[in-house]
Amino acid sequence: MTQPTLRFSVILPTLNEAARLPLVLDSIARQRYPRECIELLIADGGSTDDTVAIAQSFGAKVLHNPMRRAEPGVGMLFGKATGDVAIVMAADNRFGDEHALARLARPFADPTITAAFPAVVSTREDGATARYINAFTDPFNHFVYGGATSPASYRRTYRVKRREPGYVVYDFRNGPVPLIALAQAFAVRLPYAKPAGTDEDDVAPVGSLILQGCDIAFVPEAYVEHHTVSGIGDALAKFGPRIRKRMTDGEQPVWHRLQAANRMRRFRAYLWPFYAATGIFPAAAALYGWARDGRREWLYHPFVSAAFAFEFWKQLVFVALQRVSGRNRSVVS
Repeated sequence: MTQPTLRFSVILPTLNEAARLPLVLDSIARQRYPRECIELLIADGGSTDDTVAIAQSFGAKVLHNPMRRAEPGVGMLFGKATGDVAIVMAADNRFGDEHALARLARPFADPTITAAFPAVVSTREDGATARYINAFTDPFNHFVYGGATSPASYRRTYRVKRREPGYVVYDFRNGPVPLIALAQAFAVRLPYAKPAGTDEDDVAPVGSLILQGCDIAFVPEAYVEHHTVSGIGDALAKFGPRIRKRMTDGEQPVWHRLQAANRMRRFRAYLWPFYAATGIFPAAAALYGWARDGRREWLYHPFVSAAFAFEFWKQLVFVALQRVSGRNRSVVS
């Protein structure tokens, strides 16, 4: 008996993404997958450019996202999706070829598979910084999560529960919780709702599935391109405000994740600003990682780490001066 075709709900939050949106939507439209089995949902945070018109021209259903931010928009769309499986995309994503959806559909023929995720890849468009982030994530999380950051290191971090044609299921439950984000084409069975307290978090919902004992498949032949930053300056402009926000807001998702992490991860989180600023230790780690894995992205590690460390200490000085200035004003008044 022929298996019924899996129905996908592709969900994507937007805010003034007219420049990048056509590329990700075109990569969805080019999929060799039945068009009637692809639902396209957009949570728009109030764009003032042509984002909404572009989305509608590709047949998307556009819903208003009153929170404006991406993570709450994704949570809202989970509740609106009508497919069998939801796939979370971002405007800086593109499917790497025309077969990504068909390959992501394979694991779901097994009813014990709850979710699946593709390989994140770089292209010729991406510079050294983007390639590093796509290979390992940002330097802070790379240092904190280690071998749990990338499928390239899963083989030495986790036991393989089973290997099937087209996908692998790792034993994430009995190892360090991996750093897997929803926004890079993570696919999950519907109905699904983000757990309470994770409205602003793109990572914790995946960790919650793992802690519940759910099987999550890695699909290495399904590719998603992640054109995250254009260079180191763009990366610091993007991550700098996030770093400052984490220093001033104890409710940021990173703090909740660290509270739930083991003692070693918390220690490494507080150690990172000093480690990254030395230059010596990141260089040694890069040489060791390159020799072990053969990935040239390791060679970018000391340089990207130093740049992020500079941004961290710059933001720390800025926040400290703001607090001193605020105390002085309160004393004068």
